[in-house]
Amino acid sequence: MKKIFYVIAACAVMALTSCNNGLSPEGQKAWDNFKQLAATFESMEACDASYADEAAFAEGHAAFVEATKKMQDYALEITPEQADSFKTMCETCAATIQKAQEAIQTRVEVEQAAEEIEQAAEEVESEE
Repeated sequence: MKKIFYVIAACAVMALTSCNNGLSPEGQKAWDNFKQLAATFESMEACDASYADEAAFAEGHAAFVEATKKMQDYALEITPEQADSFKTMCETCAATIQKAQEAIQTRVEVEQAAEEIEQAAEEVESEE
């Protein structure tokens, strides 16, 4: 959850500090990487299509957070349009990431409840 707030804070910083006319080649690489990763979190459908399981989702999320941090290095180079785009993408991705994390948590809780029921059923059978 802290990472989501970090992403949103980074978006705000980027939006406030954007005053330049373009990115350096390294900045452009970081921007392209950020956009590519953001596309995987733009909706639940994109997230499901991009990440096969929880481990892949966690790796993708970590890469997205890292790409967001990397963009801070180029905050003074981005255009106002890029800053607006960055902010919008961060907000969209943060909402999707939160929904995905809630879905994962719900699934884990359901699996745990099912396991508890199964164990209770086994105990009842063994007592009979």
